[in-house]
Amino acid sequence: MDAVYNQSKITVIITDNSTTAMTGHQEHPGTGISVQGQPGGKVVLEDVVKRRRGEKCGRGRFFNIKEIRTAVKSALDSHELSVVIVRGACVVHVPKHGETQIIDITKCNQCGICLLVGCPAIQTSGKQPVIDAPMCTGCTICAQVCPKQAIGPVSRLKAEAKY
Repeated sequence: MDAVYNQSKITVIITDNSTTAMTGHQEHPGTGISVQGQPGGKVVLEDVVKRRRGEKCGRGRFFNIKEIRTAVKSALDSHELSVVIVRGACVVHVPKHGETQIIDITKCNQCGICLLVGCPAIQTSGKQPVIDAPMCTGCTICAQVCPKQAIGPVSRLKAEAKY
């Protein structure tokens, strides 16, 4: 609201994981559930943004780097007030997002880009990055950033190894 009021030419990025995690995972106006657990009116962030003079509003999904990059680039290129809303489930509510990822050490050149993601499941054994399977949520961010495509789901890498 302040950005609209002050006619700012900025990009605002809102991350929405449908919970108020910092204070105990309470419901909030965007979930449509009151603090008493009753259904209520749901605040749709895109509607709030568009009501404010029709600012540009882009969207992306958590764990999809390409979508987020496209939405942010478009917003930054607009030279106007713009908003990017990134949505995805909180890892506490959905502890597994997909299949566990592993690193194919025959493809990995140990560049360390996967380590920059900051994922607690990615560690090193000597200089070789490895993924701690029980800690992996299957979000695939590490696979998306790997320039050698050395990271993937266990099933895919095992299938490739047969050939």
